[in-house]
Amino acid sequence: MTDFTALFSQWPYLVWAFSAAAGFYAVTRFAVSHLNPDRKAHLSLWLQGDYDSTWAREFGAMFDRIFGERHLRLRCFALSAAASLLAVLGLWALFDPVLGVLSVRADAGLALTQALLLGAAINIIPDYLSLYETRWLLKTFEKVRHPLKQLAVLALDAVVTGAIIFIGIRIYLWASGQPALSLVEMAALFSFYAVFFYSTFLTSVWAWAYCLSSWIARGSRRLKLPEWLDIHNAPGAALALIGAALVFAGALVAKPALSMDADGRVAFDDLLCTAFPADACVHVARLTKDEEEKLQLLAQACLGGADEECFDAAFKLYQVKPEQAVRLLTKSCNSRNALACANLGGMYQQSVGVEQDYNRARSLYQHSCDDGEAQGCTALGFTYERGLGVEQDYDRALLRYRQGCDSGDAHGCNNLAFMYDQGLGVEQDYGRALTIYEKTCDGGSPRGCTNLGFMYDSGRGVKQDYDRALLYYRKGCDGADAQGCTNLGSIYEEGLGVDQDLDRALLYYRQGCDGGHAHGCTSLGGLYLRAQSVERDFGYARVLFQQGCDGGDALGCMQLGFMYHGAHGVDEDLDRARMLYEQGCDGGAAYSCTSLGLMYQVGIGVGRDYDRARSLFQQGCDGGDARGCASLGFIYHQAQSVDRDFERARAFLQKGCEGGDAGGCTNLGVMYVEAQGVVRDYDQASSLFQQGCDGGYAIGCTFLGFMYQEAQGVGQNYDRAWALYQQACEGGDELGCTYRNRLAELLDQ
Repeated sequence: MTDFTALFSQWPYLVWAFSAAAGFYAVTRFAVSHLNPDRKAHLSLWLQGDYDSTWAREFGAMFDRIFGERHLRLRCFALSAAASLLAVLGLWALFDPVLGVLSVRADAGLALTQALLLGAAINIIPDYLSLYETRWLLKTFEKVRHPLKQLAVLALDAVVTGAIIFIGIRIYLWASGQPALSLVEMAALFSFYAVFFYSTFLTSVWAWAYCLSSWIARGSRRLKLPEWLDIHNAPGAALALIGAALVFAGALVAKPALSMDADGRVAFDDLLCTAFPADACVHVARLTKDEEEKLQLLAQACLGGADEECFDAAFKLYQVKPEQAVRLLTKSCNSRNALACANLGGMYQQSVGVEQDYNRARSLYQHSCDDGEAQGCTALGFTYERGLGVEQDYDRALLRYRQGCDSGDAHGCNNLAFMYDQGLGVEQDYGRALTIYEKTCDGGSPRGCTNLGFMYDSGRGVKQDYDRALLYYRKGCDGADAQGCTNLGSIYEEGLGVDQDLDRALLYYRQGCDGGHAHGCTSLGGLYLRAQSVERDFGYARVLFQQGCDGGDALGCMQLGFMYHGAHGVDEDLDRARMLYEQGCDGGAAYSCTSLGLMYQVGIGVGRDYDRARSLFQQGCDGGDARGCASLGFIYHQAQSVDRDFERARAFLQKGCEGGDAGGCTNLGVMYVEAQGVVRDYDQASSLFQQGCDGGYAIGCTFLGFMYQEAQGVGQNYDRAWALYQQACEGGDELGCTYRNRLAELLDQ
């Protein structure tokens, strides 16, 4: 059953092969039938092996019978044109309905009407010239007898014929404004122009038929064909039958080479790709369904000279094979692809697939920018803004950002707006920043929308408006800007302008993290650490913090350090905690600087070092961490490796307290009780202790309780004092427990 089905599936091709053989048979019989009796006698004698010295002339005579003896006549031109269109029709039938080659391998389909019209436009003149070349060739064969020399002449004929139609097709493509095709693309059936390319070789069939007939005549004497085929009485029928059999056999031999696999690839495609990578590999890749193999073929095409394929192939290989992507981008950049230079610079800057080299990155950005690529200008500006391999230069950064923005790069506009927002190299101008963000957002930049949302979220240059912040964050997130999703999650987590919705926060944080925004991973990890909207999962929180830290989010490093410092779901590892705090601090996480400072202040996991602690507290305070300010105030209050300085202590403690640090409020309250650098003020002290106690600083409750017990700045109230001692004791302050017990004994007396 299977064999029958396989045979049946070959029928369209067999029918075509039989039709081609029958056509050859009919044309040959027609030509021989118009020979005069003397010429037929010569043909009969030649086929019987009596002589072949005049066969070239006799064969040429058959050619003249069909096309006329004089080439530059209308009859010859008309017959040549008719033959051209018949050849186009025959090959179209083979390549499209029979084999289905055009619908699979070619980059576009070809209808019958279109084939005939294009055949008339493309083939008639080249085929007419090829016909003249064939007529000349048949004359040449009168002098060429040796088979090897005949093969050499046939090879020359193939080259000349191919050159004629190749030039004809290229002229047509040029005149019609279409991209040029290579010889390989035509010959390998990667374009429907293969129909017109191969149809021109119809005239060469005469030369091939002559050589074959000569070889057949010489072999017929050995095989006794004259006796079997009745050559004496019917030489034309014998010659036509032998030629038709050879045509049919040739078609069968060619079938495997034209047989396509499921992708539409044929047996010689791999060989073509190896020999002509620039011309063939692109099309073989188009036919290949396996994505990995397709990428390798595109890379092979690029390295073989198809420069236009380099960038796309490199872009697809960036994540899976970055080293190969570097090679492809290098080739594309060397071919003056400015965008490729910009992306290659990014790989050198970020050490992706190549050793990090800021100087090389900057050189590539410069080259890209000079060639008019906006992204190259923006990237060049970034190197000057951050001082990557060059001295930090905000003026140059502004120049390049403005150049990138003016050339249409949204990132350049956003970075330019950020410079105005932060006052980097220019006078701080929230209004200018807002205008640029609005322009980029309206122009379709998701990141521009996110940045605009942040302006409304923080009230920078505009009245704080959480509704508009939500609107622009959502536009950014919907446009696939991961930071927009993360910021949207923060809005819902904190309930800013909306009801707090931790489920939505979880959703948007996850979206931000999956989109590559490191802080989204850190924020998502925080929900799992605190068991907000999900069950507490220390393991997953650790993974997310690590992901955030690896992605450059300093808060992720800090949170991960916190887990190792406090043994939250992991074994305590103070050395790792210290390294993570350092990484977070270096990345700008002020709270991380303070946490690291506390390790040095107390000597946890490191040798006690007050100077190092003071420096880190200063970093934390300068970065906006209230606890850092309070801790720095404590350093000056307690004279830890510095001269005691109550004025500085008061200033930093007050800054910490105003920033919400309960310890800062409590220690400032002590200064007002003890009149240290300030006038004693029990009222102020009790207020500060209350803030400390309310903020969870247990000893603040103890001190406030003592004031109620001793009536310092407040009315004496033992019940209130006992309750505060109890609160302090439950909060872990042993002094609170001691005072509670003493007060209880006092009351019992």
